[in-house]
Amino acid sequence: MPPPPLPVTGSAPPRPLGPSARRRRRLLRRWLAAGLTAAAGGLAVATLAPPAPRTAALLVAARDLPAGAALLAADVRVVRWPADQRPDGAVPALPAGAVLGSPLRRGEPVTDARTAGPGVLAGQPPGTLAALVDVGSPAGLTGLAPGARVDVLARTDDPVTGAATGAERLAADVVVLAVPTAAGADGLLGAAAPTATSVLVAVDAATAAALTAAAGRTVVVLRAPR
Repeated sequence: MPPPPLPVTGSAPPRPLGPSARRRRRLLRRWLAAGLTAAAGGLAVATLAPPAPRTAALLVAARDLPAGAALLAADVRVVRWPADQRPDGAVPALPAGAVLGSPLRRGEPVTDARTAGPGVLAGQPPGTLAALVDVGSPAGLTGLAPGARVDVLARTDDPVTGAATGAERLAADVVVLAVPTAAGADGLLGAAAPTATSVLVAVDAATAAALTAAAGRTVVVLRAPR
């Protein structure tokens, strides 16, 4: 007689999944794979994308402003500017009684070279403007200081060939109000040294317009003391 069968121990074999259960499992696997892929992509973008550039507040003209205009709060606005591209001499806040020494275009930064304090025109006749005359080189302003008397000449060019033909006097015996300075690169031991390539002079409105039109062609001539 054969021996009786031994009892079976352990768990029963898993029951086969039905069609709906298999579909649910496949969908779950797909959702998990999609989630992992999205997470990996986001991590790669965060790793490869450069950090946002650091910005700083900058005061700019809110509209086109003429030379000699007294700056008001409505004339300027604050924008965010790349910190490493902030102009030298940028004015952090609107100076009280500031006067423009030269015109400003809408969106152009307000700098100390373009503005003067309220005292720069003190004692000048009513209607006097402070106009900024650019001479292009610091050598053209050697020895100039506030209070000096100067003439402003502008080079004339042939309209056909562009060759220089002479010069015309745009301003005669006008007073120097200020000699704005900017940081140069020739200071002692590599430090920045103040340089100036422009001069602020007191003129009437017509002369200020003529000086603006002659930008890039002007020369300042020092007069002997009276």
